[in-house]
Amino acid sequence: SRAGQALAGRVLRVEPLADAVTEETLAKVVFEALPSPLPPIGELAEVTIDLPALEAQPVLPNAAVQRVSGQTGVWRWTDGKLQFAPVQLGSADLDGHVQVLQGLDEGDQVVVYSEKPLTARSRIQVVERVAKGATQGAP
Repeated sequence: SRAGQALAGRVLRVEPLADAVTEETLAKVVFEALPSPLPPIGELAEVTIDLPALEAQPVLPNAAVQRVSGQTGVWRWTDGKLQFAPVQLGSADLDGHVQVLQGLDEGDQVVVYSEKPLTARSRIQVVERVAKGATQGAP
């Protein structure tokens, strides 16, 4: 075990499917320099991968995203009425936020939480800024 030790390397291969329960994904990593002593064959490690920054996009809590009639979207509050708005999603982060690439305009109000499934006839109570992070930015 090398807790806290940084070993530089690059990802050679990532398995296409994650474990359904743990959401862990297996990856093969090639080290820039062999660590000494070598770890045992098959040793597991927790790694952090630095990825390039994403273009700024509107971000919503994952809980705001719903599936209605086979479409992915959000419930938008416009002129005192609920309307389901299909959206195209981008990257998600580990904090429970997801990018919205298409389907919403700046300033749109969306339902970020509901105890019950919504319809266009549902009555809601509007509460400003319930969800921290429902702002412009990259996840």
